Amino acid sequence: TQYDTMEKLRLMYKERTDETVINYINSEINKESRGLIDVIRHGVEFDNGAALKLMFRKPDSTINTQAVENYQKNIFSVMEEVYHKTDERIDLVLFLNGLAVFAVELKCNTSGQTYKDAITQYKEQRDAATRLFKTRVGVFVAFAMDLNEVYYTTELKGGNTFFNPFNIGENFGKGNPHNDISGINVSYMWESIWTKDKILFLIERFIYIKKKERKNADTGKIKRSKEVIFPRFHQLRAVERIMEDVIINHSSCNYLIEHSAGSGKTETIS
Repeated sequence: TQYDTMEKLRLMYKERTDETVINYINSEINKESRGLIDVIRHGVEFDNGAALKLMFRKPDSTINTQAVENYQKNIFSVMEEVYHKTDERIDLVLFLNGLAVFAVELKCNTSGQTYKDAITQYKEQRDAATRLFKTRVGVFVAFAMDLNEVYYTTELKGGNTFFNPFNIGENFGKGNPHNDISGINVSYMWESIWTKDKILFLIERFIYIKKKERKNADTGKIKRSKEVIFPRFHQLRAVERIMEDVIINHSSCNYLIEHSAGSGKTETIS
């Protein structure tokens, strides 16, 4: 998509161009002030003024044919059995234009394992310090799933890792409704969530870095932290439903989102 820019870079870096570009993108992702989400959204700029985009958003209309063509050239890929260090491998890793965005550990209930075993694997057997799982630098989300349920975390930290559910919910409760067609209750993940448009939508509109400041009452020192925010299924669904209705009814309606305590209503609203 960016032939002229790459030629401009080749004039400067010659045979080291590919290596230099990859290393520079990696160094920008690793910057404290940036991270993966910022680099994917806004790209990178080199010393000679050349700028590279790392994803193309879906245009609002088809009038700009070049924008449509660039959007269609986004490359989504998935790899099985990905070694993130010599003796550790992840079942699936999903990529956008070569950058790892989601990791997935899969378990099969019929063989006696569930998503809980995948969570235990993440907590006890996965090195959180590797490039794939480094917070704000590696994948946005690590999923743990079986045939019935899905859970996720945005930060691996050993035994203290916290997993959120990413389930549709059944009768206003936890879990997923039974899938009468395939018998696989988590099929919505590849039918709806892991699609090109939805992944771009999540990156553009939902995933962000939440900054927190906490003051120690005893010392007076301020501790700053950053957290990757990824929506739970009901949060994503609530926003999408309102968006779809506003497109039809504009500002003529009022809305009430029913929620329970701890459901993340602040992030849903924002």
